[in-house]
Amino acid sequence: MATRKGRKRSEPATAASLTDISDGSRKTHRRTRSQDVKSASKRRAASNENDGCNSEIPGSDSGDTEEENEEEEEVIDERLYADNTLHPETLRFLRELAQNNEREWFHANKEIYKVALADFKSFSTVLQEEITKVDWTVPVLPLERHNLFRIHRDIRFSSSKVPYKEYFAVAFSRTGKQGLYAKYYLSIQPGNHSFIGGGLWHPEATHVSLVRRAIDRNPQELKDILTSKDFYANFLNSGETLGYRKTTSKKSIEERALKNFIERNSEDALKTAPKGYDKDHPDIELLRLKSYTIGKRITDDEILLPNSLDFLVDIIRVMEPFITYLNSVVMPDLGLAQDTNSGGTQQGGGSNSDGDNG
Repeated sequence: MATRKGRKRSEPATAASLTDISDGSRKTHRRTRSQDVKSASKRRAASNENDGCNSEIPGSDSGDTEEENEEEEEVIDERLYADNTLHPETLRFLRELAQNNEREWFHANKEIYKVALADFKSFSTVLQEEITKVDWTVPVLPLERHNLFRIHRDIRFSSSKVPYKEYFAVAFSRTGKQGLYAKYYLSIQPGNHSFIGGGLWHPEATHVSLVRRAIDRNPQELKDILTSKDFYANFLNSGETLGYRKTTSKKSIEERALKNFIERNSEDALKTAPKGYDKDHPDIELLRLKSYTIGKRITDDEILLPNSLDFLVDIIRVMEPFITYLNSVVMPDLGLAQDTNSGGTQQGGGSNSDGDNG
């Protein structure tokens, strides 16, 4: 993997200046967050002054405040923005947003938001390039249009009227964040709430039917993926880091992996057998599912590793067989699709492909 250099920061930069996706180049980020904080503080101070409010902290000295700002700027400059990791200031913005999730605060800190978003976009752009090396079916698409989720919440039908998401998120597939293909997903949220995962979440009925048919006819193909050592250790061991080694029985590993996978996707699962399948089917718990996803939490320390890009790509590499399996079932490539519809015995007439998912 090519080494990516850090960026010096001394001149103003906008979100667009950080990442030029069209030609694949990386432009230098030259603005400290402390400068943006100062700009935002000046605007707030001016606003308070107009309102007859004292903009200074009671008991503070303006000279001391200036020295503190200069010292903070020097500290921030010690860590450069880089494409292969996220900057701590990006997480700081999201943490402050969670504490002040309202439009007035967001607009007052718009410049800081732009810098944080640009950092995430730059990181995600390089991540997309690395994913294409792991999964050749995923193309490099214009990130902002096809992969990046907006920070604004859709509150039209929500009881919560909080205007902004408290995380940055991006998804990658053959068609980006939209479309019918299984996806790789990453969200960044402070407090050890960052998340990496993937799969099919609430797919359309015809695709649920296709996955059920594949499970019915050749269940071992999916089970082999779920019980592979690295996959199990990353996604399905329920925190038991040595669980795979301690368990000598392959059957025990399979039972535990399936149990955790089913529990993870049980929120919208059917309560009874899907139409066309016997309630005593040996894999009835898998057949009841209507979503097929996996994922894991990422700590703040992990997301801020000096090369967290490699850390995430290693996880995606483990995830790839699962994504490829799902796509081979629901959106098979002509001439390349695996024959998931052979090798099993239909039970209860589940061969219907018209997609009754209950």
